[in-house]
Amino acid sequence: MLRWSIATVTMGGTLEVKLAAAARAGFRAVEIFENDLTFFSGKPRDVRARALDLGLDIVALQPMRDFEGMPEPLRQRNFDRAQRKLDLMEELGADLLCICSNVHEESLGDPERSARDLADLADLAAQRGFRIGFEALAWGRHVRDWMQAWDVVRLGDRPNLGLVLDSYHICVRDNPIAPIADLPADKIALVQLADAPAILMDPMSLSRHHRCFPGQGDYPIDAFLQAAVKAGYRGPLSLEIFNDQFRGAPANVIARDGMRALQACGERLDAALVAEGAAPTLISAPLPKPPAVSGIEFIEFAASGAESPRLVALLEGLGFARVARHRSKDVDLYRQNGVNIVVNREQDGFAHSFYLVHGTSVCALALRFDDPARALERANALGAPTYHGRVGPGEAVIPAVAGVENSLIYFMPERTRGGGAPSNWDRDFVFTDAPEHPGPLSAVDHLSNVVRRTEFLSWITFYKAVLGFVDEPQVELADPYGAFYSRVIGSPDRSVRIPVNIGDGGSTAVSRFLETFAGGGVQQIAFATNDLFAFVEQAAAKGVRFLNVSDNYYDDLSARFDLAPELIERMRRLGVLYDRAKGGEFFHIYTRMFDERFFFEIVERRSYDLFGAANTPVRLAAQAGELDEAARTRGSVGG
Repeated sequence: MLRWSIATVTMGGTLEVKLAAAARAGFRAVEIFENDLTFFSGKPRDVRARALDLGLDIVALQPMRDFEGMPEPLRQRNFDRAQRKLDLMEELGADLLCICSNVHEESLGDPERSARDLADLADLAAQRGFRIGFEALAWGRHVRDWMQAWDVVRLGDRPNLGLVLDSYHICVRDNPIAPIADLPADKIALVQLADAPAILMDPMSLSRHHRCFPGQGDYPIDAFLQAAVKAGYRGPLSLEIFNDQFRGAPANVIARDGMRALQACGERLDAALVAEGAAPTLISAPLPKPPAVSGIEFIEFAASGAESPRLVALLEGLGFARVARHRSKDVDLYRQNGVNIVVNREQDGFAHSFYLVHGTSVCALALRFDDPARALERANALGAPTYHGRVGPGEAVIPAVAGVENSLIYFMPERTRGGGAPSNWDRDFVFTDAPEHPGPLSAVDHLSNVVRRTEFLSWITFYKAVLGFVDEPQVELADPYGAFYSRVIGSPDRSVRIPVNIGDGGSTAVSRFLETFAGGGVQQIAFATNDLFAFVEQAAAKGVRFLNVSDNYYDDLSARFDLAPELIERMRRLGVLYDRAKGGEFFHIYTRMFDERFFFEIVERRSYDLFGAANTPVRLAAQAGELDEAARTRGSVGG
């Protein structure tokens, strides 16, 4: 029966913690990694009892290394070792022993000899009702591809000897996937799933440190899974992930992310099968259809009464106007065209709690969904529970789930604007002026999340599985104090785009943000305009301070692009940055940071669809200088 499984090596912590986390996430099968048993304080039979109590089947013990094709006396030692592993399997209640292809320098490159060894071991295992699975390691000494492993299994010719298919080892060596569908179903002993980023690294190092869940990397996991199922395989589909960040994160979080990734995998698998006229596997309970997200309805800031005037002054400098005040709360609505900013100064409730931890910051994001109720049902099914906050009499009830650092993501319906009529949420406001306010900013172009490195893949999975977003290739850039990594995630129609950023280095902009902000969050909000230069001149006249850009940048710009000297001088004077790609042009500018927590970017796109990544190091260097200046000022005041 097809069912989701997880190898204990995927999670960090003790074996007891791993088993509990797997069960809590909804897994009903596990592979036991032998190292976990080595460090376990009880007996193997205690593990079996604990697994049974949790409703978990132990489907495999793994791995047994350097077994096949060894000369004597090493061959006999291997069979002695195998007998002990079979004893161990009996205590565990596992029926499959996974053997990975030999990497030992003394191993013999004779497929027939290897096949005889595996056949002899399969005969020993058959006496106890066990099976043997053989897997090709991508760095095996003689067997590196699944086709070679299949040749050995066929030569072994035992009913209880089969092939272990691991997506990582197959994809990292670019093995053909389609022929997997032609394998005999009864000769596939186990299917293991692992994704990985498409980076240049030797397969062993990549495997040991950077495997990830399906959908978090760049490998064709869906095609691999479809081929295995078309072959008729109906056993466990098991996550086997080696990842430093996974081992350092709470086991519950990793198990939840794994199940979330697999549920999305199952959804895509069944959709592909149905599209080809085949029956769905229904390995996961059917999920509500992925939502269609069509934009950002509002961005909410948590602030205090003392600090909010500076935030309001910045918003007004950017062209926003206060158009309404909440009927019962200390909350104001600022608007410019279709862009809504909510400033929440309440002294209790969610926003206040968020402010106490993070200071003035974005505490909530409202997205527009084609069917909010269905979208929320999908989120719940994928392990994202509904947030229930305090709602006053007669106020709109807006469902939400937790976002980055327990901020909120509100689920809003599509907005129908007709004659300025308010939507469901802004009926809670008393409008002091016309509900619409014109201005130079037309839309939220994008916003960025900064997250801890250990949370990066979790949020990629959340956005893709829960919200139906799609991702773009990861970008790696230089920070003056380390490295900066970004992957853009967003709605398929590109109305919502969120670069998710992480950094390496104790003094990078990302690291400083995480420290100042006390966690991850929204660091950047980019607004679109049709005339950036006019906007900057107006905003500067209102007191908005923009990021200082080095003169050297503009000297380099004049060498890289054929821009008119007067245009470059105007850009230099205002602090505007520039990029060009695929015939399009991009003008953009950054405000100075607000309390070292967030900043705004204003962009003008001229047939340009990227993010000006070439200018990110310039922005990071300028912000580093700004932060260093602030630190010196504080030190001087303190002295």
